[in-house]
Amino acid sequence: MELTLKEALKKGFEAYKAGQLQEADKIYTAILQKQPNHPEANHNMGVLAVAAGEFQEALPLLKNAIEASPNTSQFWLSYINTLINLDRLADAKGVLDQGKNNSDFAVAYNNLGIALKNKGDLEAALDSYKQALKLKPDFAVANNNLGVALKDKGDLEAAIDSYKQALKIKSDYAEANYNMGIALQEQGNLEAAIHNYKQALKTKSDYAEAYYNMGIALEVKGDLEAAIDNYKQVLKSKPDNAGAKMNLDSATKRAVPAWHLSMMKDKTRNKAYLDALKLAIDENDCVLEIGTGSGLLSMMAAEIGAKNIVTCESSKTIATVAKEIIHKNGFGREISVINKKSTELIVGKDLPRKADLVISEILSAEFVGEGVRSTILDANKRLLNDNGKMIPESGDIRIALLGSSAEIRDKVSVGNVNGFDLSSFNSISGRKFSINLNEKPVLLSSPKDAFKIDLYDVRKVEKEEKNVCLKANESGLCLGVVQWLRVQLFKDIEYENNPVEIASHWPTPIYLFDNPVEVAAGQVLEIRAALFENAVWFDLKA
Repeated sequence: MELTLKEALKKGFEAYKAGQLQEADKIYTAILQKQPNHPEANHNMGVLAVAAGEFQEALPLLKNAIEASPNTSQFWLSYINTLINLDRLADAKGVLDQGKNNSDFAVAYNNLGIALKNKGDLEAALDSYKQALKLKPDFAVANNNLGVALKDKGDLEAAIDSYKQALKIKSDYAEANYNMGIALQEQGNLEAAIHNYKQALKTKSDYAEAYYNMGIALEVKGDLEAAIDNYKQVLKSKPDNAGAKMNLDSATKRAVPAWHLSMMKDKTRNKAYLDALKLAIDENDCVLEIGTGSGLLSMMAAEIGAKNIVTCESSKTIATVAKEIIHKNGFGREISVINKKSTELIVGKDLPRKADLVISEILSAEFVGEGVRSTILDANKRLLNDNGKMIPESGDIRIALLGSSAEIRDKVSVGNVNGFDLSSFNSISGRKFSINLNEKPVLLSSPKDAFKIDLYDVRKVEKEEKNVCLKANESGLCLGVVQWLRVQLFKDIEYENNPVEIASHWPTPIYLFDNPVEVAAGQVLEIRAALFENAVWFDLKA
């Protein structure tokens, strides 16, 4: 039975919506053979041509539809959008301007604005978006697009106002929330930007761009763990995103510095800690380790016989891997890993009771750089029982006069390069260097303890300054002061990383004088030494 015209149009439309373009074309062609000027059939044939990318072929069909039914807005919109696709933007604008008061044209003005912006004509794009909003003030998409164009123009405040308007109309508009986040981030308002990225993700949970830019904002804020999580979310949906891979690697290296690897493999350091643990641990001790790292020291303690070990780690990334390592090595029952700073631990909640032994290795090359003094002071006051033990117990910051050597001169200064004198650059390159030496440094004096640090001391950490006299025991050119550690771990177990005697995972801190000094054997140089809460400084006394 032959279909009625209405049935044929419906069937053609259904075929088009189902993606059966050839079938739809067949139906509309049959209609036009009988009624060449049928407006809907002409329009729908034009739409099929557009869907096939045949924009030029679509135009006469759409014109026929308009001529047959000039008051049908949809026909005009399809015609205008086809002109835009053909990059005939002036023609599209001319047609639009003929019906300025037709609110149905708001969508076409918005589409024209997108095309103009893509061509780099921001001013014309802005005018087009504004015209769309004049016709339809509650047009959220046009408000969002206007905001994007204003941001590209550099007017962040106006852009933010447009995004606010879009969100007022459509509060769950993911793209407007995302674009608002971008603008706020450019203003430096990171907290607000992060809030908008989160709002965007509530609506669009796989929004990779929102995760990516939130990761950047979190990284700038210093929340590396959250930044890492966001970059990983990007890679779930876009595994080839080079920017996310690069940022993830950078943030991970900041969160987990490479020195962890050399520290784990420092045999001398590890043996000293093992010897100290053997002396300190009683089977029934409640043991707290501050700074889990790989879990190595906690596993040493468990292997020695400790049954109740809590280890805390502020880095979520490190804590997660430490748990995996501890379980892999069979110590999951004896060791609990808590992702917290020690200063956040609560006795009775995180610790079953106050610790009998506190273990830590949060020492920097300068001893104090990782906040060991304030951290251990807190542990002493809150987390260690009255007769508790600590590893380490104390330490010395040792210094000696540093002689000149080719390796050190090469690593801390520049001279003649390619026939050019670049030595003036040394005046702006700083005075302190932490370097890994391949050769033993030349010491022009015997070492002396600049500062002694008693980790059982519960007094408030104070700044300390003093003069330290170093006597040259041989003549030579003195570049400055070299510094290292001597750590008393437990009772008579010590570790010292004198750079003349052992290779250490800690780099060697060197403090250059403003100018090298030629010293004679027996000459005394007075060094001004300063100890801060988390840093030390040495210089030749003026």
